[in-house]
Amino acid sequence: MNPPSEQPDERGQLRERIIGMGETSLHKSYYPLLQQRLAELERFRALIDETNDMILMVRTPENRCVDTNHACTVQLGYTSDQLQGMDILSLIVPEKRGQFRKVFSHAASTGTQEKIETILCTSQGAVIPAELLIRFVTFGNESYGVIVARDITERRQYERALVATQKKLNLINSLTRTDIKSQVFIVRAYLDVLRQIAKHPEEIAILVKLQGTTGEIQGQIEFAENYQKLGVQTPKWQNFSEVLLYAVSHLPPIHVTRTTNLDRLEILSDPLLEKGLTHLMEYIYTCGGIAVPVQISHEETGSGLSITLRKAGTGIPPDQKESLFVWAPAKTSGPNLFFIREILDMTGIVIEETGDMGALCFVIHVPKGGYRNP
Repeated sequence: MNPPSEQPDERGQLRERIIGMGETSLHKSYYPLLQQRLAELERFRALIDETNDMILMVRTPENRCVDTNHACTVQLGYTSDQLQGMDILSLIVPEKRGQFRKVFSHAASTGTQEKIETILCTSQGAVIPAELLIRFVTFGNESYGVIVARDITERRQYERALVATQKKLNLINSLTRTDIKSQVFIVRAYLDVLRQIAKHPEEIAILVKLQGTTGEIQGQIEFAENYQKLGVQTPKWQNFSEVLLYAVSHLPPIHVTRTTNLDRLEILSDPLLEKGLTHLMEYIYTCGGIAVPVQISHEETGSGLSITLRKAGTGIPPDQKESLFVWAPAKTSGPNLFFIREILDMTGIVIEETGDMGALCFVIHVPKGGYRNP
């Protein structure tokens, strides 16, 4: 008979360690660490449950909830047990499920965080407008979608109130401008009559100045009317070549050459882009020779897209470049580059003048995500 591989004392000590009775037991070694981890989990769970945002964890591909926080039970009206195992689509109103499914699938396939506004439905049949942030995580071999949902009912109420107030202000401003423009028109008509019957050179000179002043007043009113519309409508994708063509159509003939293909280029900008480009092209038209063409090109850079409009002729001194885009009331009767800068800035687009003394060169910098070639 072979002798035991271990002495009895050694076997006893090992046995005590395994069952947790020895001083150096494996159980006793891990117990403090286990307690620490459990305490950390409890603190984290308390933090999650105290937030007002609803948090749901959804297992894919079956898209069923496996965990939720306390805010979900309070706002949706379901118990925690009811929510677990529920299809996430059943919490979305039917007409919004297709949109949610598309965004949810995109987040799962790309691993990027997605944002969507949708409408949740409660156990009592009520609806909750909500903003959802969706991101996917992986535990082991399983993928889970983490959804953070925020009730935006109050925000939408504030937005509706703001829109209603804005409409009233726009109506009042529109009526006021119309009345002022009518009175200015009458004053200009009387000035024309007085100029026809005036005989003294000094009287004629004064009437000419008054006509010029009333013309500037009318121009300022029209400029204010255009600027008030800025930002009222949602930015939209616009074909740059088409908008530029429409802008130039409001001006005397301008020779424009394209050194790169801009036909399919679209940028995300305020609907007033056409009017802003009209101001820009009018300024370029008035500088340098009328017959000198405007060269337009574009290129992608590390930060986005650059669209360049260049024309040979009298350039802008370096100390005057920044002032081109500064508000100046005296400019409202003619080209005003303040307006084009403000229009582009609505969607993060920047414009600058980079030419030398022998040429004008306006560069429009469009950030990534603000342009496309469909």
